[in-house]
This record gives sequence, structure tokens and C-alpha cells, in this order.
Amino acid sequence: MVRTVMETKHSRGFNDLDTRDRRVDSQLEHLPPQELDPNDRVVELAALVRLVSLPTGGISAAWAGWVVRGNWLASLTAVLPGVAAGYVVSQIVSSVVYRTADGKTRVVKVGSGSIAVTIPAGLAGGVSTAIVIVASALFLTTEGQTARLAGVPLLSGVEVGMIFAVLASML
Repeated sequence: MVRTVMETKHSRGFNDLDTRDRRVDSQLEHLPPQELDPNDRVVELAALVRLVSLPTGGISAAWAGWVVRGNWLASLTAVLPGVAAGYVVSQIVSSVVYRTADGKTRVVKVGSGSIAVTIPAGLAGGVSTAIVIVASALFLTTEGQTARLAGVPLLSGVEVGMIFAVLASML
């Protein structure tokens, strides 16, 4: 996640989407350009989104398994599909929001000034993954479990996103 290069080239694979027509995140448009040296430590925002989405997917799916089935085996079984869903969501969010038109990843210099950019990136990964997990689990629940099902995944998405964003900015 923390790199010592100015920008990293977008690798081909799951994200072969055309990036020319993508909207640029409004918060990134208003940032003043940073002067980066080749040896500066930077936070790759797309990697931060991916890093947050994986544990959020696992935590959210484990909670959903517990709410839907009511036993620890269902929770344990749901972790791996939750992590996989988090990976897919993170690929989509990171490629749409944090890639430039020429396929490069947006980066910010490590330090206290980058918190204003890393927190939205962390929340984008955590909350979007939690929403997808909750939406998919709603098909398996009864009507009375909706609030109980949604609370922990959304809270975990916010918490994991904030913690990882602050750590990425400071370390």
C-alpha cells in the first residue's frame, strides 16, 4: 500500500474497463498538485480501498451468517465468500474512483496532510463492501432482522476504513 514511487501503472486483469469516460472524485479535483520526489513515501489510494474491503467483507459476512442462521458454523463458513465479495467490490470502487484516465493510480504523500484524502478512500472501501454484503444477506432474512443485520457490517466498514486510513497516512 505504501510505495516509494510517484505513480504506479494500472495492471491489466479484472479491470479492463475504459477509463477515459470516468468521473474524477470531486475531493481529488480540489487538491493542490503535490511535488513528489522519487524517494517520497506515498499512499496508493486504490490499494487502500482494497486493503479495507477484504476484512470488512469477512467481518460483515460473518455477522450476516450469525444473524441469518444463528450458529458459529454459518458465521465461519460465510467469511471466505465475504472476503471474495470484498475483493470484487474493491476492484470496482478502486478502478472507478482512484484511477486516472491514463491508467495510473492516484497517490498522496504520507503524512498528516494526507488524512483528508485517505479517510474518504478508506470509507469508500469499507462502507461499499458492507452495503453489498448486507444487500445480499437481506434475501436470506426475515423482515424483523433487517436492522440487526445492517448495523454491525456498516459500523465495521466505518471502523476498519477509518483505522486503516489513519494508519496509512501516518506510517
